Amino acid sequence: MSVVASQASPTTLIQRFVFAATEADLASARHWAETLGVPLAYLYADNADLAEVILAFGLLPETEQRRLAAELKVRVSPPTARVRSARGTGTTRRTA
Repeated sequence: MSVVASQASPTTLIQRFVFAATEADLASARHWAETLGVPLAYLYADNADLAEVILAFGLLPETEQRRLAAELKVRVSPPTARVRSARGTGTTRRTA
């Protein structure tokens, strides 16, 4: 994790690099993310909590990212989608 990223909010980071009347283009944003050592999505997070989740997720190995992403999809899917999904895989899943 970058020292700069851990001490500033995503909003502050964007404001440091983007002038008030212009939007950051994707190439510039990618460069800033690489320079800061953070995922690109971190710079566009809507709030500090989401930014921290994005930063932590980016530090995980790819296999762990896939596992966590699948787990989160199940947690946020509507109960009917969970049941339908479980039926399609041949497994039984309880819904909350």
